[in-house]
Amino acid sequence: MRIEIMIDKEQKISQATLEALESELYRNLRPLYPRTAIRIRQGSAKGLELSSLKLDEDKKLVMGILQQVWENDCWLH
Repeated sequence: MRIEIMIDKEQKISQATLEALESELYRNLRPLYPRTAIRIRQGSAKGLELSSLKLDEDKKLVMGILQQVWENDCWLH
């Protein structure tokens, strides 16, 4: 599975925060999807792309994990 997240550069999120987010996403997703590749970058818009997930249940599960990680900011500390 491949996940690409684009964060609006106007939000001024530090590189350290992006790296912490990536690390936390790997920690949560790799046990379920060992072949996960994540790319987080800043750009002119916000976006999320999931590739190589065929089942709707998998997409819902991954989206739920992404949302849970984003909302639970304990990985920032």
